[in-house]
Amino acid sequence: MVKYTTSILRFDKQGEKTGWTYIEIPADVARKLKPGNKRSFRVKGKLDSYSFEKTSLLPMGKGSFILPLNAAIRKAIGKRHGAMLRVQMAEDKSEFVFNPDLMACLADDPKAIGLNGIDFY
Repeated sequence: MVKYTTSILRFDKQGEKTGWTYIEIPADVARKLKPGNKRSFRVKGKLDSYSFEKTSLLPMGKGSFILPLNAAIRKAIGKRHGAMLRVQMAEDKSEFVFNPDLMACLADDPKAIGLNGIDFY
């Protein structure tokens, strides 16, 4: 588990990320979470007192990552860009579980994802 305090940031002009609110996970912190990794991975933890899990960090180059803060998270923590935030996080190694409704839809038409003959359940 890593713990640090950071400020909430927002991209002004960053291609598809323009307008996103996020926190930065510096390279040294990311190495503590998942040494040697430069690809997206899931984390769990707390932002102030708000608990989260199964949330992906996105790589930004040179070993640093970002954690996007969607509207639901911003509302739950009650903070906007520029505010300080206490972060506690660890890699989330829980197994990914597909939504059962999605899997039922895909089972109706396996060609849609190119998996003819594969049982989803």
